[in-house]
Amino acid sequence: MILLSGCFTAMACGGGDSPPSGEERADAAAPQGLACQTQAQGGGCSEILVPNSSNYFWVSGENQPTSRYAGKTLCIPAGTYTGIGLYKVVASASQPAVITNCGGQAIFHSTSGSPFYVGGGSRHLRISGTGSAAHTYGLVAGTSGKNQAHLDLREGTSDVEIDHVEVSGNGNGGVGIAFRTYPACSGGTWRRGTWAQYNTKIHDTYVHGTKYEGMYIGPSHHGWVSANDYTPGFDCSGGVRWTEADVVGVEVTDNRLENIGNDGIQVGGALQGMTIRRNVIKDYGLNQDESHSGGITVNPGSKGLIDSNWIEATQAYRTQGIAFQGLGGSVVSNNVILGARWGTMFLRNSDVNLELSLPDVAYYHNTVVNSTYQGLFFFCNNLDTVLFKNNIVAGTPTLYAGNGGNTACVQSLSSGNLLNTQLSAAGFVNAAAKDFHLLPASAAVNTGMSLEGVVNADHDGVSRLGSPYDLGAFAQ
Repeated sequence: MILLSGCFTAMACGGGDSPPSGEERADAAAPQGLACQTQAQGGGCSEILVPNSSNYFWVSGENQPTSRYAGKTLCIPAGTYTGIGLYKVVASASQPAVITNCGGQAIFHSTSGSPFYVGGGSRHLRISGTGSAAHTYGLVAGTSGKNQAHLDLREGTSDVEIDHVEVSGNGNGGVGIAFRTYPACSGGTWRRGTWAQYNTKIHDTYVHGTKYEGMYIGPSHHGWVSANDYTPGFDCSGGVRWTEADVVGVEVTDNRLENIGNDGIQVGGALQGMTIRRNVIKDYGLNQDESHSGGITVNPGSKGLIDSNWIEATQAYRTQGIAFQGLGGSVVSNNVILGARWGTMFLRNSDVNLELSLPDVAYYHNTVVNSTYQGLFFFCNNLDTVLFKNNIVAGTPTLYAGNGGNTACVQSLSSGNLLNTQLSAAGFVNAAAKDFHLLPASAAVNTGMSLEGVVNADHDGVSRLGSPYDLGAFAQ
């Protein structure tokens, strides 16, 4: 196991002035200077939180009406603290409560558990580090203890937006951002049919150095019917197995994740409204656990769009750029997948576990390069049709393979794509510098099928409409 410690950049310890270098991202709701003054004092804070004698913030909405926190801005003064907990803090959909920093950066370190906890059915919150113009990430969930998540949202928590937050991992911590609620073994509270996790939005965050997953969103074993060697549900003692709740509305966009022990981004049970887009994921799977080493892992019960992500493995052993075991109707498009052992691995469709008959899975306009073993792998015995068009797979010893040699589930695998074991055959501008745009003379230019209405733009947001489609993630 590889554990990361120490401050390898200024931001690793908190206090960085800007996002790390790399692919550019358009930050939403840019940080601003928020003074630690209440509205009565002419400032923007409804309340300024005060830590207890242990230097810990505890915010409780127990026995409080919704009006107690609806529309309020709760400010945390700049400083370093032992942690913060939000318990039963409930606002409203039209007036969410905002938890933010003021007067500088607020940093949380814990030696005994999660430095940032949200639970007890908290709802309609925005956790935002936009309170300091000098810091891109004004809230920092730092040291965690006892394998606990650094930012831990659980126990029926729902309807939360997280932005401009840094998660600075350490060897004793756990998951970077964990946003999941499993059924309670006693009575099955929070099981499917009684509760659902709604409106999960995570954007413009920086997660690094985590012992386990960078982001773990939703449950891992969604469904209710056993099939294809897969038994869904949350397993309790005594043979009790509760169905896991749906996750409705998941947007994971414009985040950066680096030096991650297990999966970069893992999403499960996202039955409706899943978007994973424009994230940069580098150096994941460092624990070398093949079952938990996807740059992006789409777990059972998840359906949606996985688009325009940059996924780069520098320690390729046992990693997959994308590991897919979600639902039909999903579109995987415009992703750059670099250096994984398997560029993309299709494990199964989980439609059958939900007794659903959904459309095919689409894999369009992806650029998969320098996979160390296989560009693509398909478990066709557990898959329906995979629509495969306008992709580039290059610079790998084996372009594609299937379980038992079976790739019959993949449509158009041998035509309408550029598949070549030689990286130079793709005609990239500068592959050595990781510039995978296409040269004018590339064989991938003007040779694609029009996918208007499904893929209208490329990885950079450049329109593909009005001219013949180019192959791969970038339009020439």
